[in-house]
Amino acid sequence: MSNFNTYMTGIDTVFYRNLCLEKGELRQYKKNEYIQKEGEIFPYCGLLESGIVKYTCRNVTEGKDYNIGFSFPDEFVADYPFCIYGMKAEINIQAITDCKILFCHSDVINNEYDNSVKGQHMARIAAEQLFNQVYLRYINLYRYTPEERYIQLLEKYPDIIQLIPLKEIASYLRITPIHLSRIRRKQTLYMIE
Repeated sequence: MSNFNTYMTGIDTVFYRNLCLEKGELRQYKKNEYIQKEGEIFPYCGLLESGIVKYTCRNVTEGKDYNIGFSFPDEFVADYPFCIYGMKAEINIQAITDCKILFCHSDVINNEYDNSVKGQHMARIAAEQLFNQVYLRYINLYRYTPEERYIQLLEKYPDIIQLIPLKEIASYLRITPIHLSRIRRKQTLYMIE
């Protein structure tokens, strides 16, 4: 699923890929296994070699987890910037499928950020691009209806329905699985007419 995480189009991903390849450690995770849990310190950024991961946050009042994002092969896996600064994680990262992730310790990344002009530039660009992606997603929660967000998701990533369970997509769209079923049924009726 190329370019699901749009922040990647604005940064030189070769810099991070090379760090992971040269100084990283390959880890494997089984389907549904947690990579990181909220409240833990997990000082790693990773390159997803295979599989799909989801990012969730917990609404303590409702006692419910919500999907806030996904990573696909050749994308990064991290609770950025918390992993970089050795802070407690604000989110959970969990394997949706079996995964192989090449993780690089934040000390290695911070060393590059601190000791090279390119690293300093990359740190700034990565933060800007990630902020832009998150900001647009936030605005779109208000700008578009759930149905419009679902249609946009399918237009950009038509294979997502085959890769991710519908209950996970519903959570990502901030709707219930029942609401998503209604939207899908409505879309099917439009296609028949």
